[in-house]
Amino acid sequence: SGAGKTETIKIVMNHLATVEGTRPSSPLDLVKSTSSEHGAGTVERVLRANPLFEAFGNAKTLRNDNSSRFGKFTQLQFDVEDHDLAQREGRHIPICELAGSKCITYLLEKSRVVSVSEGERTFHIFYQMLGAPDTDKEQIWKEGLVGFDTSDFAYLRNVPANNIDGLASGDNWSETVDALSIFGIHDDLFLHLMRSLCVILQLGNLTFGMDVVEGEERSTISSPDVLSKLSSIMGVSEQEIESAMTKRSFSMRGEEVTIALKDNEAKDGCDALAKEIYARVFDLLVAKINDRTEPRSSPTHGTDYGTISLLDIFGFESFTVNRFEQLCINYANERLQQKYVGDNFQAIKSEYEDEGINVFDFSLIDNSHVMELLEGKLGLITQLNEECVKKNGEDENFVYKFNLVNSDSSSLIQNPLHRNYEFAVRHYAAPIKYDARKFIERNLDKIPADLLKCACKSTNPLIQEEFQQLSSKLEAPKSAGPKKRSEATKHFVVTKFKQQLTSLMSLIEDSRTRYIRCVKPNKSSRPKIMDHTHTVSQLESAGLVTAIIISRESFPNRLSYELVLERFRFLSYKFDDCRLGCGNVRKDAEELLNHLLKGISADTHSGKAKAFACGKTKVYFRAGALEMIETIRQEHYAKAAIRLQAWIRPISLKQIYQKARRGIILLQSEVRRLIASKSLAKKLRSALVIQCFFRKTLASMEITRRRENHAATIIQTRWRGMKPRVEFSNIRVKTIQIQSMARMMMAKKTVSFKRKEREEQCAMDTRMSIIQQNFDDATTVGGGTVFSVDEGLLEEVETMFEFLRKEIVVLRKKNTKLKKELAESESDKR
Repeated sequence: SGAGKTETIKIVMNHLATVEGTRPSSPLDLVKSTSSEHGAGTVERVLRANPLFEAFGNAKTLRNDNSSRFGKFTQLQFDVEDHDLAQREGRHIPICELAGSKCITYLLEKSRVVSVSEGERTFHIFYQMLGAPDTDKEQIWKEGLVGFDTSDFAYLRNVPANNIDGLASGDNWSETVDALSIFGIHDDLFLHLMRSLCVILQLGNLTFGMDVVEGEERSTISSPDVLSKLSSIMGVSEQEIESAMTKRSFSMRGEEVTIALKDNEAKDGCDALAKEIYARVFDLLVAKINDRTEPRSSPTHGTDYGTISLLDIFGFESFTVNRFEQLCINYANERLQQKYVGDNFQAIKSEYEDEGINVFDFSLIDNSHVMELLEGKLGLITQLNEECVKKNGEDENFVYKFNLVNSDSSSLIQNPLHRNYEFAVRHYAAPIKYDARKFIERNLDKIPADLLKCACKSTNPLIQEEFQQLSSKLEAPKSAGPKKRSEATKHFVVTKFKQQLTSLMSLIEDSRTRYIRCVKPNKSSRPKIMDHTHTVSQLESAGLVTAIIISRESFPNRLSYELVLERFRFLSYKFDDCRLGCGNVRKDAEELLNHLLKGISADTHSGKAKAFACGKTKVYFRAGALEMIETIRQEHYAKAAIRLQAWIRPISLKQIYQKARRGIILLQSEVRRLIASKSLAKKLRSALVIQCFFRKTLASMEITRRRENHAATIIQTRWRGMKPRVEFSNIRVKTIQIQSMARMMMAKKTVSFKRKEREEQCAMDTRMSIIQQNFDDATTVGGGTVFSVDEGLLEEVETMFEFLRKEIVVLRKKNTKLKKELAESESDKR
């Protein structure tokens, strides 16, 4: 217990989820992701179930702060692609899509709800709820949660106050609430579930006392305030609760009989109701998780889902006082140890027996005698069930009969110092002494009919529905006549647990099994500390040390006779008296091995033994024997290899030398060529430099000569051009003077002509004006007409004057135009 099984399972599930998240996506993923509630995919829902199981099923024990108080078998279901289809599409590994999961739980330790040992705690969910924010508490139950802590509830009172990394405090409350919502537990259903837990806490606060009524002692509820609160949260009247708690009704010869209970009996009934409510809440939680994680459709590929199953079951437990729960837990571990032994050693044992080889003592690891003591025909389960079938069965009678019937069993420890309610079993891990008190009660696991009826009347739908279902099962019609033994015991806890384990073993048998051994390094649960004594004791208890011893005594290596002769026949030359070839491969192989392993023996628990054994078809070698022969064979091959190397190395070295010599010659030739090339290039560069210098000198001389010739030519040219330029300049000055005089004379002629023309125009205009004036004066004197003139003649004269004016204007324009053309023609001639 506390070795890390639960954490290991979480690591494995996270690993599988990581692999699922990294595989290539497929169209099916989109459909799943869009249809998932609250946006949580299949992988997330599978992983988010872990916090819920930890909150409702884990508790702090003396050895583990987060101990699983139930067994869990998680079956991950994969939609596996058809292998042929994957091959056709070019995939060597078929696609596996996580389609869902299914959880099966075993043996919830519901007694932890009402009682825990010193230094331990009940389930984490109670502490998380009390550590929740006040707003959440008000929604759940304001009167009973707000302002209250663990010291206010009897079931939580005697526990240490320290937190456990947030597991059993309000730190993980929001995570638990979120996880519940993913699985459909929200709103009203969430409140009903939490109020059911409040009912449990309130049941723990009920106290009972004794009162004398009509001379008879009767139990009464001595805490009326608690009863009032319980009635409020449960939805049942105070009178009905008190009657169900303090009285018992049953039928006797057709009559209803009611008896009063003692205070301790009433308290036991109250605790039984609290345990049953929590068990029903846990079962509802498991059902909701399975409903949301199980695949809702058939697999896309094939007819069945592929599965990877993870078993997280309680570890072997040994406390100062070991009760019914420890017996069931250790019984489950014995079954698993039996499966482990069968998987790892039974096949080897069968093979040795078939080959006719003496088998070592398997009793060192075989726990079948313990299983016979626990579940045999006269074993513990049978004796306990028989005592439970009796009407007034007692724990002491069960212990007495069990010790008496199985007194010859080597697994039963007989100790005269044991009390009459104690017995001890020699388990594979360690001897355990059990306290059988309340074995009968816890195996029956009955809730009184009065309390059952009272719970069915609750206004909390969760409690009401769950207990109505339980009531209908208990009130199922019973067959007439005497009951068979199996029929009478099928509802007992140990019987149901045995059936669950048998079913679990069947599931495991149909699969390939892998074991993860968890070892607790120290008792203080501190990191990086290894307590070697504690660790080795766990390995011994788990049977691993014994398994290693047996493995050393067994034959880890085996070879067929033909293969032995094929591999080692050539070594017979080492022995002069080794004669092979008799025609019997077994005798030849045995003769050869006797010589090769002469003087070699193996240490076993029974003394010295031969290093090998010959079976019907194979030779079996003890640890180290085959390695020794292989060493001899390797040494022979090593010597032969050395001789072969001594012959081949000179040839190889000669070839290497010749190849190196040819390479060196080629290298030298290349180097010489490079040196000559560099020398030639240097000489060419030097010649080129000299040629360039000589050409430069010649070019400089030529340039100087040409510059001198050019300068002389320029001087001559300028000297020769000076006289013509002077003469040209003189002629040009005289020509300009002549042109100026000529232009002046022409301008004078033009001016005089224009003046004369202007004078003629003015004279013409004057004469026309005079004629006009004379004509006007002749026709009009002082504003009156002197003589009459023909109007038509006047108009004709005026028209003639107007025409003459226009003609004069036209002639002037033509004259101006002709003058302009004459001037342009003269300028063109010049």
